Amino acid sequence: MNSIVGVFLTGFKAQSVVLASAAEKTRIVGFDMQMVAQTLFHIVSILLLFYLIGRILLNPVREILQKRKDSIANEYDYIKNEKHKTMDLKKEYEEKLANINKEANEILEEARKKALNKEREIIKEANEEADRLMARASTEIEREKEKAKDDIKVEIIDVAKVLASKFVASSIDKSTSDKLLDETLESMGEETWLN
Repeated sequence: MNSIVGVFLTGFKAQSVVLASAAEKTRIVGFDMQMVAQTLFHIVSILLLFYLIGRILLNPVREILQKRKDSIANEYDYIKNEKHKTMDLKKEYEEKLANINKEANEILEEARKKALNKEREIIKEANEEADRLMARASTEIEREKEKAKDDIKVEIIDVAKVLASKFVASSIDKSTSDKLLDETLESMGEETWLN
């Protein structure tokens, strides 16, 4: 029986090979219908899979990437604006520094002018004070001269009294009186009479 089955199987194999060779002759590229159907099914499945993956996964990823791109663009604009603001502040501070130096020079110049005016005022006041002191000293000197003259007049009067009393007391003659007057005048000195 084994031999019958063997012959039968051998015959079946031969027939399959003949059919396969006949089928191969009728095919264009060597694909059979089942393989073409499976390939089309796989292509449609892959395209459907790509579509679903794109809808489910890629759209959120694209949205995330777009948000990130927008965020980066916003940060770049912010940095650019801040850079402009910084440059403007730098220019403003440089101008302020230049103005501060200018103002400092103006303040120093004003202080110099005030100091010169104050110096002139002090010198003027000192000169006026010196003039007042000189006038006071002149007045004091004049007063002292007047006092000295008054003192001399008093002395002259005293001398005249003494002479008169001696004159009366001694009742002397004219030559003796002249002699006494000359002696008294000499004792007082010429300077007393000249002042």
